[in-house]
Amino acid sequence: MRLGVFLNSVDRTLEDLVEEAAAAEVDAVYVNETVGWDPVTLAALIGARVPGVDIGTAVTVTYPRHPAALAAAALSAQAATGNRFVLGIGPSHRPAVEERYGVSYDRPATHIRDYLTKLRPLLHNPPHIPDVRPPKLLISALGPVMLGIADELADGTILVWTTAKGVTELVAPRLHGKEIVLTAMVGVTDDADALRQQIATETSAVGDLPNYRRHLDRQGLTSVVETAIIGDEKVVAAELRRLEEAGVTELLVSVAGPERERTLAALKG
Repeated sequence: MRLGVFLNSVDRTLEDLVEEAAAAEVDAVYVNETVGWDPVTLAALIGARVPGVDIGTAVTVTYPRHPAALAAAALSAQAATGNRFVLGIGPSHRPAVEERYGVSYDRPATHIRDYLTKLRPLLHNPPHIPDVRPPKLLISALGPVMLGIADELADGTILVWTTAKGVTELVAPRLHGKEIVLTAMVGVTDDADALRQQIATETSAVGDLPNYRRHLDRQGLTSVVETAIIGDEKVVAAELRRLEEAGVTELLVSVAGPERERTLAALKG
């Protein structure tokens, strides 16, 4: 199982993010779409300055971007990083899409299927960019319909708020030889209860988003904090083994709690 780290770009300078990416010493680093940086551009800027690590988006929102425009940006990022770019895309959520971009969020699965049928050929036939390979293409799929689309039209999925049991029962059976990238909050600590309470407070609104609520319900979970990997080194190592056995091909870590260096050290074994 490969190891990646999520870089929080909110209110961060490029120098900060390059330094963090270089110091992480992992297989991959990913950036998200926020109210600031453009994720594909940011990934290209970081990847061009940090060699030897894959750089991806987790995820780029599809609704405000024409497939041709995103394909051009992704291939440019692939060229800038020496073919180390990973394009993660997703439809986001109704409030963000309709309020921020003023477009309808109806039938997101249909939207994603149509989007991928246009995007994928453009990525595989890059015009006028020598020596560029198609980037790995992942989608944020949680439910059975979206996972089916990921299996058919993408290279895999980027998951969030999912336990090893959820991967085994709900995700892996619907993907056939495809990538399963799991984003998870991980924190090594000697006070697991306190850190869980902190995470529960910080993520209290996440479970109210319909896409996430349905995914949690399918797993029999009440809160996203139940998917966090929290505890000492032995607890975290045991959970990493369960994730790998479940079929996770890459763990994308969002470090939780104050002991960042301790957490990263434990993840690297």
